[in-house]
Amino acid sequence: MPARKGKVRPGPRLGKQPPKYYFFLNPYTDARFTSCPKCGAKTRVRKIPLVIHVEPGQLVSLNKICRLCITCDLLIVHQDELEAFLAAYFGEHRPEMLGNDYLVLGTQSRADWLKGMQTPLPPQQAFEYLHDFRDYWTFQPSPRWGPA
Repeated sequence: MPARKGKVRPGPRLGKQPPKYYFFLNPYTDARFTSCPKCGAKTRVRKIPLVIHVEPGQLVSLNKICRLCITCDLLIVHQDELEAFLAAYFGEHRPEMLGNDYLVLGTQSRADWLKGMQTPLPPQQAFEYLHDFRDYWTFQPSPRWGPA
């Protein structure tokens, strides 16, 4: 799959921590990326705390299983799994937010995520612990040859 640079969030960085990871939100349900789409190296399974902004103005911190390419520093999150979690969470806690737009802003260290789980933080303070992504990447599947 050829790499294509995705859209970069405009403006200044939100997080106060140094940027970490390149990010790919995988929209393909038939591709799970056990190999990196950029370099071909095997990806590793990691549980990483993600910070997600859901319109209007709701921050969600989620310790999510992701794929990580150590070589490229590429973090891959499967969109269908993420949306299923958001639907379950908001369906139970705030049904009016179901189906709203969202953006994965970045990550947190595990220690900061645990601290936020014990004592919820206001959004401004949550940005103190946020690692923005270096960039957002997209990949397109290569055309497949063979019988239809």
